[in-house]
Amino acid sequence: MMHRMPPRIVRLPGIERVDLPVARQSVPQLHAYLRACILDGRLPPGTRLSQSTLADQLGVSRTPLREVLRMLQDEGLVTAEPNQRMRVAGLDPGELDSDYASRILLASLALSMTAQGFGPAQLRRAQSLLSGMRRAARRKDIDEWLRAHSAFHGLLETGATEPLRKQLQVLADRSVRYVRIRQRDEQAGWADAGDIEHPAILKEVANGNQPAAITALANHLAGTALRVLASSAPDYTPTAVPRAVALVENRARDSSP
Repeated sequence: MMHRMPPRIVRLPGIERVDLPVARQSVPQLHAYLRACILDGRLPPGTRLSQSTLADQLGVSRTPLREVLRMLQDEGLVTAEPNQRMRVAGLDPGELDSDYASRILLASLALSMTAQGFGPAQLRRAQSLLSGMRRAARRKDIDEWLRAHSAFHGLLETGATEPLRKQLQVLADRSVRYVRIRQRDEQAGWADAGDIEHPAILKEVANGNQPAAITALANHLAGTALRVLASSAPDYTPTAVPRAVALVENRARDSSP
C-alpha cells in the first residue's frame, strides 16, 4: 500500500516565531509585525501567504492570523485571489503616483501649519537628523536612514492636526515599500538627492521663507516618486505627481510677497 507524502511546506524566509499574548490580545501585535515585514521587504511583492505555513512559523493559531490578513487586505498590502489564496500586493505604479500626489498636497499643507512655529529646538533636532541620515547612508544602513528620514519629515508636520498627520503616515507607509526596493537595487547614490534636497528645505524653513520651503518640499517628494517610478515602471507616465506639484507651485507664487 502506497502512502502519500504530505505536501512540502515552503517556509517564508525572514519570518520568525513571535512572542504574543493570549489570542484575544494578539491581533494588534501580530498585525504590526506582519505589516512591518511587508513594508521593509521581508515579504516581497507577490509572495504567497499560506495561512498554515504562516501560523506554524509565527507560532499562532489561524483565527487571529485570518483577522490580521483581512486587516492587511483592507490596507491594500495583501490581495485575495479567486481561489482565496492571499498574496502580498504587487507594485502598482498608478498607486504610487496617486499616493505621492496626495503626500505632496497634504505635506505642503502640514508644512504651512508648522513653519511659523519652527523654532531653534526644532532646527537643532532637524540638523541632527540630517547628520544621522548622512552617517547611515555612508554605512549603507537603509533601516537607520529611513528612521531618521521619517523623523525629519515628521518635524515638518508637527504643527498639523493629528488626523492630518495620521493621513500622511499612512501614505508614507504605503510608499516606503517602493522606496526600499529602489534603495536595495541601487547600491550607490540612492541618498545623494536627499543630501541636497533635505537641507534646502530646512534652510528655507529656518529663513522664514514659507512659500520657498513648501515648493522645495513638493519638488523633493515629486523627485523621489519620479525616480522610483523610472526604475520600477519605466513604461509608466506619471500624471498625478506633476499636477500636484503644479498646484503647490501656483499657490506658493500667489502667496509670495
